[in-house]
Amino acid sequence: MSGTSSPEAVKKLLENMQSDLRALSLECKKKFPPVKEAAESGIIKVKTIAARNTEILAALKENSSEVVQPFLMGCGTKEPKITQLCLAAIQRLMSHEVVSETAAGNIINMLWQLMENSLEELKLLQTVLVLLTTNTVVHDESLSKAIVLCFRLHFTKDNITNNTAAATVRQVVTVVFERMVAEDERYRDIIEQPVLVQGNSNRRSVSTLKPCAKDAYMLFQDLCQLVNADAPYWLVGMTEMTRTFGLELLESVLNDFPQVFLQHQEFSFLLKERVCPLVIKLFSPNIKFRQGSSSSSSPAPVEKPYFPICMRLLRVVSVLIKQFYSLLVTECEIFLSLLVKFLDADKPQWLRAVAVESIHRLCVQPQLLRSFCQSYDMKQHSTKVFRDIVNALGSFIQSLFLVPPTGNPATTNQAVSLSLSLFFFFFFLTLYKTLLFTNVIL
Repeated sequence: MSGTSSPEAVKKLLENMQSDLRALSLECKKKFPPVKEAAESGIIKVKTIAARNTEILAALKENSSEVVQPFLMGCGTKEPKITQLCLAAIQRLMSHEVVSETAAGNIINMLWQLMENSLEELKLLQTVLVLLTTNTVVHDESLSKAIVLCFRLHFTKDNITNNTAAATVRQVVTVVFERMVAEDERYRDIIEQPVLVQGNSNRRSVSTLKPCAKDAYMLFQDLCQLVNADAPYWLVGMTEMTRTFGLELLESVLNDFPQVFLQHQEFSFLLKERVCPLVIKLFSPNIKFRQGSSSSSSPAPVEKPYFPICMRLLRVVSVLIKQFYSLLVTECEIFLSLLVKFLDADKPQWLRAVAVESIHRLCVQPQLLRSFCQSYDMKQHSTKVFRDIVNALGSFIQSLFLVPPTGNPATTNQAVSLSLSLFFFFFFLTLYKTLLFTNVIL
């Protein structure tokens, strides 16, 4: 803020605001007289604020609803040149943090209207990002609406808009959780008695959270809802969502902000009651599928595993085990058992490969393997997870060198098979050394 609050920066801002308003007045002179009049009134308003106040930025923020009104009216004309001018002016105000909560809400409503009319989509995404990254005044329904706007632009048919919106969504999700971390830091010296979270009500614990934490909670909860193909509670207006993108966002949050889930019981609740059941449910088709099995022998066709979803699911599982093992001991036992089953010979080769990659990420952490042994193998009535991992890897390595008899295999297929076998041999040699070394230190 210091760079934008110096006398020179404030003077430059006032000059730019008046210049923008004059340009708006000129553009709307013939076709949009009400906008022209609002722009001219805005010039007088800005001059009055500058003349009567020593804290000009604070005064601009206090009067920001009136200051931005001409630009909102300009966007309402739906004329491309005028809309671009107004969005640029609004971004300038936001970057100087002179937009109040009310004004920000009005801006988001205007952006929503432009989105519904498919106008200036890239500029809309840029404006949302500036608003959310330079200010902390947007919360609750206004924040939800801004996020939904980005999601909806992600599912447009234009590839450039689609990709830009996807990047914007990723950044906005990160911003929401970064705000929560900053909020925790501000209140870190305040000792509060944690509230026990019980049951599975989606709103029971929201009242215990501070504003930024509440936003993060509602966002994460709705990501789980959308991945599960359920209606969101908070992201009202969502019309489309893919599981692959949703799982990517869940993985990103879990990996980048583990402290949020470890330090807040409300988020631990979401982890145990929403994320884990969701992951197990989505894994179900992969467990049931048997490669080469006849569909006529089963009463109902089994859904084939889908590579993008499997890959992202396994990444989520890896993060859950690595970051939250102490919190999810029982759930991790299920996840590890599923990973072992993915190495079965009747599973598709690509599924076995991605499962091995996930196991490798876990096996290179000796402390984690030690925890597996202590929590499972060393207990009398528990699954022998460590033993099962070693046995499954051994069986998988052996299966790679068993070439089934065929009529007349092509030379190309033989070469590919040999290359895969050699690759997996060296891969598993490294993995087995890790396991054996870890077993020794246990």
